[in-house]
Amino acid sequence: MTKIVLGILAAAICTIVGARLAFEATTHTTPHAVNEAWAQNKMEFVAWNGNRWTAWIRDGAFEHRPQEEGNWHPHSNSTLAFIDWNGAPAQAKVEGDKFLIAHHGDWNGPIEQESALHYRDWTGEHRLRTVKQLQR
Repeated sequence: MTKIVLGILAAAICTIVGARLAFEATTHTTPHAVNEAWAQNKMEFVAWNGNRWTAWIRDGAFEHRPQEEGNWHPHSNSTLAFIDWNGAPAQAKVEGDKFLIAHHGDWNGPIEQESALHYRDWTGEHRLRTVKQLQR
């Protein structure tokens, strides 16, 4: 009887360890993953003032939610102010299935049309999101 219990216990432990190893082997395979499936339909970004926000697109506008409410509250806006991959402030607007990007929020200067936002997330990692990925 003891051998059977030990065999079942060993099988359970092997199953748990194997599942954990399989999970670790299939997640975060690159240190700078740009597009992760779990993060679709939202983006966690850093605003110009260093505050952390979550955003998505609804009805052609950005829905913003602060990580910490207090001075800030959830709201909708036609623009999104974020930090780009180079660490510079940028502002985006939705234009169909693309984004219009104004560096430093200067809408009178050169405007770029991009198929995706290149932004830094809450940990400083480079992330990439398209309009389709952010739509709800």
